[in-house]
Amino acid sequence: MRVVVLALTLALVASQHINLAPEFAAAKTYVYKYEALLLGGLPVEGLARAGMKVSSKVLISALAGNTYLLKLLDPEIFEYSGVWPKDPFVPATKLTSALGAQLLIPIKFEYANGVVGKVFAPAEVSTTVLNVHRGILNILQLNLKKTQNVYELQEAGVQGVCKTHYIISEDVKAERIVVTKSKDLNNCQERIIKDLGLAYLETLQAKSLTGAATYSYIMKPSATGALITEATVRELHQVTPVAEMGGVAQMEAKQSLTFLELEKTPIVPINADYVARGSLLYEFATEILQTPIQLLRISNAPAQILEILHHLVANNVAKVHEDAPLKFIQLIQVLRVASLENVEAIWSQFKARPEYRRWILDAIPVVGTPAAVMFIKEKFLAEDITIPETVQVLLAAVHMVPADMEIIRLTSTLALHHKVQANIVLREIAMLGYGTMIAKYCAAVPTCPAELLKPIHELAAEAIANADIAEITLLVKVLGNAGHPASLKPIMKILPGFGSAAAALPIRVQVDAILALRSIAKREPKLIQPVALQLFMDKALHPELRMVAAVVLFETKPTVALVSTIASILKKETSMQIVSFVYSYIRSLTRSTAPDYATVAAASNVAIKILSPKLDRLSYRFSKAIHLDIYRSPMMAGAAGSAFIINDGATILPTAVVAKARAYLAGAAADVLEVGVRTEGIQEALLKTRVLKDLEDDRLTKMKRVMKAINEWKALPNSQPLASIYVKFFGQEIAFANIDKAIVDQAVQLATSADAKLLLKDALKALQSGISVQAAKPLLAAEIRRIFPTAVGVPMELSLYSAAVAAATIKVQAIITPPLPELSAVTAAELLKLDIKLLAEATPSIAMHTFVVMGINTALIQAAIMARAKAVTVLPVKLEARADIPKLNFKIELLPVVTPEHIANIRVETLAIARNIEDIAAERITPIVPVIPAQRMSAERSSIDRSMSSSEVSSEVQPQLRAGTPIHKIICVPAPLLGIKGCFELTSSNGALIKDIPLLNLIGQHSALVAVKPADGPAIERLEVEVQVGAKAAEKLLKEINIIDELSPEGRVIVSKLKKILEPALKRSSSSSSSSSLLDSLFSSSSSSSSYSSSMSKVSLKEYPFKKFHKDQYLVSQRISAQNLRSSGSSASSFEAIYKQTKFLGNAVAPAVVVILRAVRADQKLLGYQAAAYLDKANSRVQTIISALAETDNWKLCADGVLLSKHKVMAKVAFGAECQEFATILKAEAGLLGAIPAARLEVEWVKIPAIVTTYATRLAKYIPGAALMAGITVSKAKNIEKELELTVAIPTERTVDVIVKLPLMTLSKLALPLPIALPIGADAVIRTIPEDNILDQLHFLYAEATSAQCSMVRDTLTTFNNRRLKNEMPLSCSQVLAQDCTSELKFMVLLKKDELSEQNHINVKIADMDVDLFPTGSDVLVKVNGMGVPISSLPYKHPSGSIQIRQKAQGLVLHAPSLGLQEVYFSKDASRVNVVDWMKGQTCGLCGKADGEIKQEYSTPSGYQTKSPASFAHSWVLPAEGCRDSTQCRLKHESVKLEKQMIVDGQESKCYSVEPVLRCLPGCLPVKTMPVTIGFHCLPTGSSSVDLSNISGKSVDLRETAEAHMACQCNAHCA
Repeated sequence: MRVVVLALTLALVASQHINLAPEFAAAKTYVYKYEALLLGGLPVEGLARAGMKVSSKVLISALAGNTYLLKLLDPEIFEYSGVWPKDPFVPATKLTSALGAQLLIPIKFEYANGVVGKVFAPAEVSTTVLNVHRGILNILQLNLKKTQNVYELQEAGVQGVCKTHYIISEDVKAERIVVTKSKDLNNCQERIIKDLGLAYLETLQAKSLTGAATYSYIMKPSATGALITEATVRELHQVTPVAEMGGVAQMEAKQSLTFLELEKTPIVPINADYVARGSLLYEFATEILQTPIQLLRISNAPAQILEILHHLVANNVAKVHEDAPLKFIQLIQVLRVASLENVEAIWSQFKARPEYRRWILDAIPVVGTPAAVMFIKEKFLAEDITIPETVQVLLAAVHMVPADMEIIRLTSTLALHHKVQANIVLREIAMLGYGTMIAKYCAAVPTCPAELLKPIHELAAEAIANADIAEITLLVKVLGNAGHPASLKPIMKILPGFGSAAAALPIRVQVDAILALRSIAKREPKLIQPVALQLFMDKALHPELRMVAAVVLFETKPTVALVSTIASILKKETSMQIVSFVYSYIRSLTRSTAPDYATVAAASNVAIKILSPKLDRLSYRFSKAIHLDIYRSPMMAGAAGSAFIINDGATILPTAVVAKARAYLAGAAADVLEVGVRTEGIQEALLKTRVLKDLEDDRLTKMKRVMKAINEWKALPNSQPLASIYVKFFGQEIAFANIDKAIVDQAVQLATSADAKLLLKDALKALQSGISVQAAKPLLAAEIRRIFPTAVGVPMELSLYSAAVAAATIKVQAIITPPLPELSAVTAAELLKLDIKLLAEATPSIAMHTFVVMGINTALIQAAIMARAKAVTVLPVKLEARADIPKLNFKIELLPVVTPEHIANIRVETLAIARNIEDIAAERITPIVPVIPAQRMSAERSSIDRSMSSSEVSSEVQPQLRAGTPIHKIICVPAPLLGIKGCFELTSSNGALIKDIPLLNLIGQHSALVAVKPADGPAIERLEVEVQVGAKAAEKLLKEINIIDELSPEGRVIVSKLKKILEPALKRSSSSSSSSSLLDSLFSSSSSSSSYSSSMSKVSLKEYPFKKFHKDQYLVSQRISAQNLRSSGSSASSFEAIYKQTKFLGNAVAPAVVVILRAVRADQKLLGYQAAAYLDKANSRVQTIISALAETDNWKLCADGVLLSKHKVMAKVAFGAECQEFATILKAEAGLLGAIPAARLEVEWVKIPAIVTTYATRLAKYIPGAALMAGITVSKAKNIEKELELTVAIPTERTVDVIVKLPLMTLSKLALPLPIALPIGADAVIRTIPEDNILDQLHFLYAEATSAQCSMVRDTLTTFNNRRLKNEMPLSCSQVLAQDCTSELKFMVLLKKDELSEQNHINVKIADMDVDLFPTGSDVLVKVNGMGVPISSLPYKHPSGSIQIRQKAQGLVLHAPSLGLQEVYFSKDASRVNVVDWMKGQTCGLCGKADGEIKQEYSTPSGYQTKSPASFAHSWVLPAEGCRDSTQCRLKHESVKLEKQMIVDGQESKCYSVEPVLRCLPGCLPVKTMPVTIGFHCLPTGSSSVDLSNISGKSVDLRETAEAHMACQCNAHCA
């Protein structure tokens, strides 16, 4: 036993002395065989791949201490482009020779305990070659622990510092140690990666790029260190543009290092300085400047730039060259290498030549180097480029230039330069661009310093101190673009509730400040969340601010708890605008499927259950937030759209609208586009009329004197007449504009000025001389790159490039008769006297190239798989247009043009490409999907068929042999009328037969060609469209129009002949049946009706008979049955009577309008159609005849319409041969449905084409299901056959009932809300319009439809917000019924109950008028400024034309829509006030604010919200100034003390009313009182006296009843 213990002890001691770290002993040279392989493609055998291989001997020897030498011996480079695995690697002999000198230079490296330290190399060793050495050294990197066999750590390597997992095991028998380590390349502390063009993208959880590397070592241990005998590395990068099940593309790296022998000959370093060249971490070389789509040897940049420029200018004149996009990318690549001096020299050479100048200015912004930005800056400051050119260049540069510290510095100096600051547009673009550059830099460097924003923060502080609104707006948007967390403090200074400066700022600026928080929230959501929540919960803020805060809050991705808290807050919220907005947002988020909204969607589904479903019924007039998205996980793609509609006054036009589009693709997301529009006050500015200036002061003085009686009245702030718009692209605001009334007036003034007329004349003269323009415009639409190193030390790149070039040649010339006068300007009236003929010719063309690349990209070698798409379109057009305005003749001719062979050519191909800089001519390109020749394809197909039919079927049939089978189709669609045919040629071969997955469907060769060719038959010389109006219309008819009269002998003969021709065809068609077999099948087929029988209600709706309005009386007697009221009665007979008088109106009257559409053929035969419209004014009849022009074609369409009365119109449409084949009858009439005004449309088919029946039958199957999904009631019914009936009833001005009757079902939707009020009277016709001018009539109808109404019937008041209350009015005292509550005081409507008659009187103060409306006996009279206006003198019009008084129904009405009052109606029984749409939210008084906020209806003049309707009504009483007041009112407002003592908070208290109570004046006694329940503020009994003047601002401690005086009797002591 002792022997065993001793042996174990010795073994343990011995094992502790084994050193696992690799060792390279001194005086020895270790020789290894090294091989590295990089290969990219799809992991499917039989498809092509691309890659490279490096093989060499590696010699390692110790130099001194921990410093070692590494040398390559016999290095060889191979490239690969072929079908894997059968095709061999090809030696890149020239490249190997070119790099041989560098590859053979030994390098030094530090190495201790298995860890590689610094790397040293002479300067002549390029970074690219040194990275290959780093790939070898990366194998030697081993962090081995003596005490653990399994562990993980963050380990440095070529790819960066990444999470590495180690497993160490020992093979005792073989005396070997096996080490396995794996690296997770998606979990790195410091990842070496370079992203270009990805700053705007947000990475989602589903990553499209994953990578890992595994290392296996076999080591021979010793006491001094281990010897690596064999090492293998396998690194795999997987790209999933769609989900993994849809296919992946892979980039694989393999390395092997095998020990060969030991040599005693040491490695000798070269005689040169070895300088420190960094560590093991990969260093980027010139691959950033090298585009992966082409390999260019740039030896003389200026000369190559000139060559490319000459090519682009020369070959893109008449039309675009198909390779122009590729040449443009070449130009950008060479410019990136060129120095600033080179670019300056080229600019100096060509700046005076416009065609070259444009190409240079289009290329410079996308070059993206500091030299390019410096060039832009210097040329602008030197005034070498114009302001428009600078705007264009800056906009492009801001978004295309990669951001670094040098670029930010240049952008900052340019943006803050005084020349840029002096131009508003340039300053805006440059400043916003400055913020964008910081955002792009911080996206790449998350630790970007806050000092970058210091200049903006300082400017913001200065602007806030100076209250410079325009400056604050701009700087807030700049901070929003930057999105840096350090900007939160400056932004909070102008947020309400956080900074004192907010109170002096307009709401729109505060909104901008809140929206700027969104960009910060993307980086630091937890930082923004409490700020947004506090803003949302602050009920003192304007509703719009709280709604915008809610948007920001939801963009921070709140938790379930927070969203539930928001829902709980909404239950107690008094603002319906906020409730509607947030509820609709939560509701729409519950349906979200987007991955980044998954947690919010789950939270919203919980929160929505807290809220009432009744909130779904809120109309569109309340603010809404809508979010819609669609995301397909298998495709990793989707789209989302959000719309925020903010309305703070329930107006027809919202205050603000923000719309945003978001895209998802390949695991990334981006806000593609966002547009925000504010219409604050713009509607008011455009529609209201300013009262006369000389009356303004007097009017305001009078109204303010009235309102002074209510001492606590507070005017609402005026809404500034301002509209604004901003545009965001990829989350960055690129432009915004504010439009106020001054700008609009200036634009109108400019448009009507003499200069504008001269400008119009000059333009016309230029057109007469002829204009010829040739232009080309290039665009680099996308340059997205991700570059990262592989274990081999060679970089891998994923990139997307898309470039387009558009070119056009345009020629325009005008011939004007009579000639223009030489001196005078041209007016609009003179234009109407001209005969203008315009000749135009254009050849627009576009070429577009798109490349998707994955593989190796260096300045020396490229080996990658590439998807390349090319599209070229050319569409020449030549036309002649003529407008002979005096003769009312208008004509457009399309003239023949020479078209290219293909007007569109689209080709997509996927290739494996390998090439090197030393032998570009030997470039190897292999299609990824090999295309099989036709002969081989047929042979293989037959052999496979034979093998499949035999009994011994092979278990392995290589599907890749069939993968390249091409599909080829040609489809031609003729257009005889145009004389052309369009041909589409499609060719496609892909890898789908290998495996039917999305990625294999995409790869291969695809092409689509579109050609336009002449049609068979005679040539078409031109196409004509001509319109002739007026007396000369008949002269333009090309073919005589005849309508068959079936009753005449000739007609009977023609009809009989037609029947013989048509009967055989009709018998073969289901449409030949006269009635029952046509649309009966639409809903009578068993399949359609039975399939939805379960979802259709069997209980029919309660139906009221539709009662028509009679032609001569209000209603048909209600005793007439519904059957007798059917339209088949007198209406049809009256229509037939009118029709029989003159079947063809052309026999009696000339056509009013003729339209000719024809093709002019070479053989002069007619082809096309003509339409003629005839008008019979006596019978209110219109007839339209459309007929074919071809001599042998007797097709016609005959449409007859007759207005039988103001309530009814009827039409008959017949078409086919001589209008005899098919017919439909339409009837529309007004009437009543029950007691509700309604309109009905009936469509009765007599004969219809078979195609209509076919599609209608198909549609019928989906109608019930779709209707039920839309909330439409569906019920079975047996309605009239061969008829469709649509009835629309109008129960209220803002709702409609819709009923659709089909033969076997009835669809109905009741109480459908309308966006506007319908101006429909009880007789179902439009109300009388008190305007003569058509524009004024339209304005009136719009105002009528969108107005808000308040009414008073007896003592019941219905407010603008449709809330009812009982208003017990005090005698002789006026109440403010409604008024403009802004400081403008445009109008005021007062209501008073007369003491003697106890009848209501109305007083309207508007402009310089004081209008009294009052009853006398059975009449209603009017006084204007105290002078009576006789009824016989009505209508009365104000001299300004903006105010009108007239009779209406049983009373009088005052109209002043341009001053905010749509109408004030007064009769003995009722009063009604309608305010226009733009006044909503700006009124006050008994009628309320008209803002839709029913929970905030009872607002007193001070703004206090009372709960008592009576107290609310009394607060708007105008109190008496004293007993000598000219009115009979003797009441005043005062705070009253509660008579009884109350115990409040455990103390005896005295209480005073917070709300004023009506009380008689001193010296008067009440003769009529009423109780009111009001709020009281209480104080301890022993406290000092109370200042009742400020009591209204105190809190309410309790609510009790007090006595209000309603009428008073005064004595002689009344003061």
